Amino acid sequence: MAYSNPRWYDFVAASYNVPFGDFIEDRIETEVFKDALWAVVGEQERAGLDLVADSRTFTTGNYSDVVVYYFSRLTGFVPYGPNVKYPLYSTLRSPTCVGDITRAVPMMAPIARMLTELTDAPLKIQWTAAGTLTGLSADRYYSSERDRAMAIAAALNEDILEVDAIDQVKVLQLDEWFWPYQYEDWSIEVFNRMVEGVRNAKVMIHLCVGNYRGGRGYRPDDTAKPGEGAFDLHARKGESLVYESVIPKVYEAKIDILNMQVIEEADLGVLEALRKHPLPDGVDFVCGVIDPKSTYVETPEEVADRISRVLEVVPAERLGLTTGCGLKNLPRLTAYQKIRSLADGAKLARERLSVSAAA
Repeated sequence: MAYSNPRWYDFVAASYNVPFGDFIEDRIETEVFKDALWAVVGEQERAGLDLVADSRTFTTGNYSDVVVYYFSRLTGFVPYGPNVKYPLYSTLRSPTCVGDITRAVPMMAPIARMLTELTDAPLKIQWTAAGTLTGLSADRYYSSERDRAMAIAAALNEDILEVDAIDQVKVLQLDEWFWPYQYEDWSIEVFNRMVEGVRNAKVMIHLCVGNYRGGRGYRPDDTAKPGEGAFDLHARKGESLVYESVIPKVYEAKIDILNMQVIEEADLGVLEALRKHPLPDGVDFVCGVIDPKSTYVETPEEVADRISRVLEVVPAERLGLTTGCGLKNLPRLTAYQKIRSLADGAKLARERLSVSAAA
């Protein structure tokens, strides 16, 4: 779950001031980052969340930092190239691979260790996953997208295993929000390479159709040529993406938890897909029941009602709850009220279940 930064942090920080690699304690960027992370941790705990997330605090101002952060910490990429070929992100430029891809410096491991200094709560640490980084990048080096994807997966795996060794980390979240755009015959192979060797934490895959600037992904149309300009969102004609398009394919991945939003589609297509293709043994479902693309703050009662719909398909003992996607686009006050409603709505849903069981 990405979460809104303190506004003072976005004002005084920039992506190039986020600590690079391991933290050096006596540096101003470390102090600023730690103070911001502490504020975000505190709000999650006060809201009553069971897990504390890293919240992508490293993104300062622009949501594109959720991918730039990783490319700048991998070798082999230059930070310029053609427009991203998918409409919602086509105002961004694709980092271009020009050499061997390896992990240049630790990515999420230093942040995970810092979180253990700030809270005793169980932790969830999040990466933009290899398939998505492949879809967002261009290439002048590898012979195929699969080869580039496998190299990215191996580099991320090094970081993931370092975090997996931290006892307090209970969930490793891998965000594959490009799968509804670009699910390839190598997608599962790449994902499984990324999480190879994980022994301690649970692996959760987050699937969505995009949340850049609060938008929803759609397929290329004739308002631009992929990779050669920005698509016109105002005049869009492309087919909308649907969350459930990757069910049941996703069950082939080495995952413990499937995380998807259910509320954005009026027909609750994800639930229908889960009804048709039930979760396999050993895989739980974490459901997004808070709308990240609206400033409307759901009430606990509304959240509990949504949970009731999900419980018609997923048993309570296999269900977890979260926001539909990151809240980074929202004002901090709104984001905080939404996660309070998430926690209070979950509490209300548990109370309803208890009453129902006792009746």
